[in-house]
Amino acid sequence: MTDNGADVDKRVAEAWARIEAGLSRVLPASLRQLNTAAAVQAIDAVEAALAVPLPQDFRASLRIHNGTDPGPTLPPPEPSPVPLDYLCDTNKIIEMTRMWRDNYHPEPDWDDPQVWAYLVDRGEHLCLNGPVRPIIGSPGAVIVGDMNGDVQWLLDFDPAPGGMPGQVVRVDVECASWDVLAPSWTQLLVRYAEDLELFAADPDNSPLEIDRFVGPACEWGSTPSDSWGVRPAWLQNLQARSPYP
Repeated sequence: MTDNGADVDKRVAEAWARIEAGLSRVLPASLRQLNTAAAVQAIDAVEAALAVPLPQDFRASLRIHNGTDPGPTLPPPEPSPVPLDYLCDTNKIIEMTRMWRDNYHPEPDWDDPQVWAYLVDRGEHLCLNGPVRPIIGSPGAVIVGDMNGDVQWLLDFDPAPGGMPGQVVRVDVECASWDVLAPSWTQLLVRYAEDLELFAADPDNSPLEIDRFVGPACEWGSTPSDSWGVRPAWLQNLQARSPYP
């Protein structure tokens, strides 16, 4: 049985309410950066511009908060409410996704799971955490958040085997690190809400690191350094192939 729209909307609203309650306890100044709701027409415009249907729960989320606003100055006047500089609003989703896709250059010798297995095994050149294909500029992605142009969150509509279309992925291009944060936007919101609640109750045991002037560290959800060199399950049985002549 599939959920109806009201069920999805309710779960997204409940997750955002938990996030806002958590932020009010640990980072109240950040609440001012949460944008108001996006108009349905603006959400439809994203789908038309990018030629992709957005997941129902992500649409519901935009109807609650149309991204976040870091303000006009650097550093921002308030800490960020998320472990990024900002979540994209509808206009920024279009802009950032087009920039992302402009960087897509198919590389048959490199865009190969056997090569990815080789690079992961090296432990220095690539880190994959979960069923995600490490293709920069992939047209099967929509950018939904950014940190200084180096770390981005995306909705992944072309996941690796075992992944879920629309899963949320954290990409650190500079460090060649790709982490599946959650199989859906709703589950990402719930995960973040739980970690905020844990931080409020027991900060030493929360995966979040929060600076009261800046906000949560962008490393949230990234692979620990001692896990580099470990293949994700979907690459386990592949024979590695070097891309080098």
